[in-house]
Formats: sequence, structure tokens, C-alpha cells
Amino acid sequence: MRDEVDPAAGREAGAPAAGRDADDWARDPAAQRLCEAWRRHGWRAARLDPLGLAAPEAPPALDLPGPEPLRAALRAIYGGGLGWEIGHVQDPARFDWLAAEAEIAEPPSDADRARALALIASAELLEGDVKRRLPTTKTFGMSGAEGFALLMDEAIRASGARRVVAGGMHRGRITQMALVLGKPLTRVAAELRGAPDLPASLGAASDVPYHLGFDGVREDGVEVWTAPHPSHLSIVGPVALGRARAEGAGRDPAVLPMVLHTDAALAGQGVNMEMLQLARLPGYSVGGTLHLLLDNQVGFTTDGPEARSARTAADVAKITETPILHVNGDDPDAILLAARAAARWRARWGEDILVRLIAYRRRGHNEMDEARFTQPRMYAAIDALPPLSERFAAAAGLPAPDLSALRAELDAAFAAPPATPNAPEAPGLAAGAEAPMLAHHDTGVALDELQRLARALAQPPAGMTLHPKIQQFLTRRRKMARGEAPVDWAFAEALAFASLLAEGRPLRFSGQDAVRGAFAQRHLRLHDQQTGEVHHSLAQFGEAEVFNSPLIENAALGFEYGYATAAPGLDVWEAQFGDFLNVFQPMFDQYLTGGEDRWLLTSRLTMLLPHGWDGGGPDHSTGHVERVLARCAKANLIAANPSTPAQYFHLLRRQMALPSPKPLAVFTPKLLLRLAACTSAPEEFAPGTGFAPVLAEDVSGAQRILLCSGKVYWLLAKARADRGLEGRVALVRLEQLHPFPAEALAAALAGAPGELVFVQEEPENLGPFPWLDRRIERALGRPARLVSRPEAASPAVGWHAWHDAEEKTLIDAALDLEASA
Repeated sequence: MRDEVDPAAGREAGAPAAGRDADDWARDPAAQRLCEAWRRHGWRAARLDPLGLAAPEAPPALDLPGPEPLRAALRAIYGGGLGWEIGHVQDPARFDWLAAEAEIAEPPSDADRARALALIASAELLEGDVKRRLPTTKTFGMSGAEGFALLMDEAIRASGARRVVAGGMHRGRITQMALVLGKPLTRVAAELRGAPDLPASLGAASDVPYHLGFDGVREDGVEVWTAPHPSHLSIVGPVALGRARAEGAGRDPAVLPMVLHTDAALAGQGVNMEMLQLARLPGYSVGGTLHLLLDNQVGFTTDGPEARSARTAADVAKITETPILHVNGDDPDAILLAARAAARWRARWGEDILVRLIAYRRRGHNEMDEARFTQPRMYAAIDALPPLSERFAAAAGLPAPDLSALRAELDAAFAAPPATPNAPEAPGLAAGAEAPMLAHHDTGVALDELQRLARALAQPPAGMTLHPKIQQFLTRRRKMARGEAPVDWAFAEALAFASLLAEGRPLRFSGQDAVRGAFAQRHLRLHDQQTGEVHHSLAQFGEAEVFNSPLIENAALGFEYGYATAAPGLDVWEAQFGDFLNVFQPMFDQYLTGGEDRWLLTSRLTMLLPHGWDGGGPDHSTGHVERVLARCAKANLIAANPSTPAQYFHLLRRQMALPSPKPLAVFTPKLLLRLAACTSAPEEFAPGTGFAPVLAEDVSGAQRILLCSGKVYWLLAKARADRGLEGRVALVRLEQLHPFPAEALAAALAGAPGELVFVQEEPENLGPFPWLDRRIERALGRPARLVSRPEAASPAVGWHAWHDAEEKTLIDAALDLEASA
């Protein structure tokens, strides 16, 4: 059997037959040209539509002269129910391996066919039984695509995996979970009848049954973690792949990443292109992903010609030369061959492969949808088709499988009272979960240890020829290490990373141009100007994975989120500019801020969003504080806008000190990276110190108290000093915005009679104040007046002179003690 062949063995395409004919054809140039034509174009002539509505193409390239027996052999291989789209694979070794894989394929055994028949018939039974018992329940069923369950199951079996990390879709989710992915049928039946997966007392929102994930074990002992997903379903792919990498995919061959797609979503959602682009990058590799595409030939009500410009829904995979196997969903033999070939490709090359299974939906988009309104011809063909199991049994000469055990299990599952499981541990959702996020955590480091780390960070390898400006950069850092200069922002960050690594905590740090820093502030890699040798500054301290992410936001953040749900260390990702939140908003809303509430997913993922009105224009000013805060509730996320290097240092270290994992969004500065006043003394990093959610001056005698957050503090402090207003104007900084530090703020302003003004750089309709307004009033018992830029449709103006004029007006309004509301 093919399964016994070493999956890493070399392959070489020759003539698709054995014996004398093959030897003759191998020496015949016309025969070889015909072989090459079929290898590159034969998939277009394959019989892929199970409904028979789309006739196979007749590419002119296949009409080349050549031996007719060879043509017949090639048509049998490439023109049947399995189409090998490999012509876009440019590497000759990979192309030849794929061609040989197609041409030496052995047909499935009778035992394989019997097992395939049993699974297909089981899927039909399960789909029909659920429809009969719960006729008005939406399940987005698999009926008409039962072959997809076989594809999934065989891919898992053929891979030899002991652990599968899967990202799925809602089409056929119930059947997939029950028959392939290891979810107990009693749990499936309970959820379909309305029994929540979590007790209401837990305080979670949970989700609809066909979005829920599961961590289970198949009957063959294979563990399967299936990611939960939202209706914006393609964003689950990078999340699952990040999780797979954290669980060892790419290092441990027993861990299999598998991502499931549907036709309209794969062709239409840009996050899929982003995900595929990540696949071969060292920071994202998972040793190859099995992408399984269920092509129903219609997206909800939209036919393919309206849904995409590409020839097929799988064409997006060509951007990375990923092989595409097209298989007729009503041809179980072809499905078995496709699944095995896909598993062997991953084992041999450690790269992605996509299998597109062409099927149909017997019941429309969901069980109550009438697809005949818009696809009458398609559904006439579907209605005429007997069940696949009957047709396959007749064609293969197999007896009908015995499904009595499954029927009994279904009866028992639906007869059992629909119970909710016992509450899992979810301390992050418990009452009072915000308290540790507001409490003091001692994250200081012994000064001698801090100096050791600082000296190591500032010392390049001997003999390294560095750029003159990098030499100056390291000279400044050596002064900081010796205590001769205060610590700046980027060095505080590097010390936070190095100290965590030295404590044995792994670090994964990535982002867009993040290694050098988009603002040339970081330089975590040093480059020899003569040899090109690279020194990784953090590698000396521990397990550090530091790299630049591509100019991709949605999939990159999703990958990091998935990784952080299983990784033991700190995962930090930086956007080039905070405004790039625009692009990863779906991932931010549905996973980063909602993942714990919906699915009990937790992480310590830290997201850096460069933020601040520095004259950079509409797209380079804001991290969209208002949007981040709009998604904050209870203890789901920490949002912080620190104003000093030491505060940033402690904020990063606190991520690993919190008892329950929480994601963190940090609005990081640009101007402060080089502002001479924005530094911290060594004692601010010492034992006993930690992040303070509120930084306050003595406000007791102040005529006006200015509340603010982040970089604007430094503008106000300088202007106050220039105008001699110390004592009359006090500055209080909200360093953490959520969870809101109501008690700390109230304590800082206790008994202070001065006028209360909140100052923000953002326009009136943006920034933190719309969210903070009532919270400040509740905490202090009185409202704060706002000083800001006027409301605006764009976050910032485009011309620096206009920005400067706005900033002057803002500062004047904040410090003009003659003006009041």
C-alpha cells in the first residue's frame, strides 16, 4: 500500500506506465511533450462537478500528437475525479515529485473503501437525523458534501499526526465535530437543543453551537484542538496557525495544522492571502498546513461568476505556488487519493497544500433557506441525486454499512436531558477580576542585575564594524548602563525584555519594521557594515524570537493571538503606526477583546500602537484610543498610555506577573522616544517599584487640575513651566485607561478644590474622553471639562503648520486660567 512508502522518499516524474511502453515513451519527444501538457493542464479536463452541470474543459494544449495509449493513461490519471493543478509550481524538484505522486498512485483497497463508505453513510445519517429531530434549528449542515468529512478524516489518518490544530468553518461544523474532530455526540446534541456549553453563572457570553471550538480526542487517540470562530470566519485561519506553532508545529511532526475553508470566503476574504504569505516566513512557519476547501459552487445565494474573477475559488493559493488538488466530492476513491497525497506532500516538503473538494448543498445556506429561488437548475440536479453512500456502495460492490451503533448513540444523545457541563476554571471572568489589573505588582529588578543586563545590551561583539550612528547609539546606552545618564524609552523596553528572558520567560517580539524600530529607536539586531554579520542583542539572555513581520496586519495579529493562547512567555506585536488598527479591526474585535468572553481563550498578547499628534497627518497620528476603549468591558483587556520609560518597563513586566493572562494594548509614543525630558532614573526600576495606573502631583493648592494621558503631559508640563504656573496648575496622568483606576484617581484628587479639566490631543469626538467622561465623574463626584481639538472627520490635519497652530490653541486653552466653562 502507498501508506507504507517512506513519505520523505524522492520522486521523479517519468512516463505514467510500466514496462516496454514506458521506456519507449521516455525516449519519444512527442510523448514527453504530451506528458508535460497533461501534467500542467490536465486538471482542467478533469470530471470535477458532481452535478455534471459544468462540463470538463478541453484545453488545446492536450491535443498535442502522441501515442494514443499514453493519452488514455494520462486522461485516466489527470482527467478523472482528481485534478492536479501543479503547473504554477516553479521548482522542478517539487513539480516532478507531484507528477510522480499522481502517476504512481495506487487505488484504494476494499478495506479503505468500506471505511470511506461507513463514514459517508454516518455523515448522511447524522445530517438527516438532526434535521428530522430539529427541523427549525440552524446547523449549516454538510448534507451534499459528506465527502468532506472523509477528506478531513483521511488527511488526519494519512499524516500520522498525534495532535491536530484545526481552524474551521460553520459549514458542516456539527457533523465534522461529531464524526471527525472528537466532540462527544451527547455534547453536540445538548448544544443543538439549547443547552449552553458554559453555565450562566460563569459570566461569559459564549456563542452559537456552530461557532464553538473544542479540545477533544478522536476514537483513534489523536488529540484535536478545534479553534472557535466568528461569522467573519476566514480570520480563524491565522489564529489556528499561531496556536499550532506554539504547540510545536514545524518542530514536531506529530502536530498537524489543518485549516478548513469554504469557496466564497477563501476567494473573497483578503486575510487568506495574508495567511498564505506568512507560510514560509521563518517566524511563522508551521511545517506546512493542510488547507481543505469545501466548494459548494455557490456562496449563500451568489454564484461563482459573481463571486470572483479567478477561475476557481482556490486560485489565491497560487500566490505562494501552493499545489492545488481539485477533487470531485462524490468520488470517494479520488478523495482518499487526494488526502493521502496532501499528507505526503507536507511530510516531504514541509509546505502548504490545498485540496479543493467540489460538492453541493442539499438544503441551501442553512436549513431554513430556500436555495431554489436563485439556483433552480442546480437544485433540480441535486434533487435527482440519490445519497452518495448508495451510489458509492453500488459502484464499489460494497454492502451497506451497519449504522446501528450510531443510531443507538444518536437516540441516547437526544434522549438524555440537555445538560450544561460543570463550570471550567475561568478566573479572568470572576467577580473582581479587574482588581489584580489595578493593584501594585512589584516588577522592579535589582540594580546590579539591571546594570549587568544594560552592559550586555550595549556591548557589541568584538571586532564588529558598526555604522557610525549605531556606535553613537551604543555609546549613549553604555552611559545609561553606568548610571551616567538616565534611561530612555527604547532602552527601558530592551531592559524589560532582557530581564524577563533572564528570569527564564520566553519572548516573542515582532512587528512591522519593529526590530530596528519604525522610528530607528530599537536596533535589536546589529549589522556588521563590512561582512553583513548580524548580532541578535536579546539572544544572549534566553529564548528570544525577534523578527520583523511583513506589512500585514489582520493575519499577523491573528497569528500572534493564536500563538499567545498556548505560549508560556510574553508575545509582543507592534504595528508600524497605530492607525493600522483600521486593517486588523476584525481580529481585534472578535478575538483579542472578545475571545475570553465568547470562548474562554486567554492570552498575554501585548499590542503596541504608536500614537500621538506630532504633525504626521491623518494616518500617522492615532492608535484609535476611542475604538480600543469601546471594546473594553470588565476585565477583557488592559489599555494603557504610559508617559515615562520606567512606567513602560513595568507595564511590560507586569504582563507576566498578572495571575490571569490578559491582552494588553499600549499606546506608545513617537515624540517621547527622543525627548530629553522623558527619561527615568535607575531607582525607578529598582525592587519595590511597579506600574502605577495614576501619576499625580500635589493637587491640594492648585487652581486648576489637568487630567491627561500619555505624551500630551510633556507638552503641558513644558508650557506650564514656561509660563510659571507650577503650583497653580497641577497635572495628573491616567497611565492606565482600562480597567479604569477609579480608586487611585479619587485618592490622588481627594479634597482638591481646583477646577477639573481633561486635556487630550485628539479631536473632541475621538480619543479617550468620550469613554472616560462619566467614569471620571463617578469616581470624583464631579464632571471634568474637556479641552481638545475641535470635532473632526479626520483624526489629524495634513499640514505641519496647521498642526502647530492647533497644538498652540490646545495648550493655551488648557493653561488659560482666565477661561473656564
